[in-house]
Amino acid sequence: MLSRIISAIVMIVGITYVLLYTPWWGLGLVVLLALLLAAGEYHTMAAPGADTVDRSIFTIACLLAASWPVTTKIWPDCNQTTLFLVAFFLIATARLMRPGSLETSMQRLGLDAFGLLYLGLTFPMIILLRDRPDGDWVVLMVMAVTFGSDTGGYFAGRALGKHKLYPLISPKKTVEGAVGGVLLAIAAAFAARAWFPGQDWLTPAHCIILGALGAAMTITGDLVESMVKRAFNAKDSGALIPGHGGILDRVDGLLFSGPFIWLYLEFIAK
Repeated sequence: MLSRIISAIVMIVGITYVLLYTPWWGLGLVVLLALLLAAGEYHTMAAPGADTVDRSIFTIACLLAASWPVTTKIWPDCNQTTLFLVAFFLIATARLMRPGSLETSMQRLGLDAFGLLYLGLTFPMIILLRDRPDGDWVVLMVMAVTFGSDTGGYFAGRALGKHKLYPLISPKKTVEGAVGGVLLAIAAAFAARAWFPGQDWLTPAHCIILGALGAAMTITGDLVESMVKRAFNAKDSGALIPGHGGILDRVDGLLFSGPFIWLYLEFIAK
């Protein structure tokens, strides 16, 4: 428990510093570094017998696919579609050149393609949130909603949890924990409205919607990663963060809540 709390505090302080005191590329570097680590964790679970070449090719492909918010600031003509195509061509060609067992080659390519979509589509949305007006505080608002959902779910589940939410995928998650996560995520959205500069545009309705649906997407992201780990018979995605596991274990909810909130802000709460 103590190591979990200390790790969470260190991460929150570190991300807050990066957002408030570095240029746009500071967050970009942090997100892409997290992506590199997450790609390594995913590939280690999905292909434990893969060699260094296969793992490096997959990691480079994920980096290419996710780097477009940074790349387009330097090279405007290089867009998301171009980078994603290059990334897919890379993993497909690599599998063609290194098929291994032909009977399982398509299975391995499918796992690589899923990983490319899973990581390459979600990570860059965190960088895009920073590009919005007062984007540093927008990202902090998203993190507050996400970690509020995680924290509320954890403590409410421990104290009140009786009814399993989805035992096939995550036996420890409970309905009571999910409700606690939603309530604390809504409270986090209201706190962001009151205390974060530039976030007073958030109406009470926005706070309730972003908190409730943001928490739902956080839980969904957590369940998706749990499904991945169970499919590969892994307890944690890694062991990098004391008390939390790997990078994927820590950001799984953010990878779903972040893109959802970006879509909400982009198309609904204009």
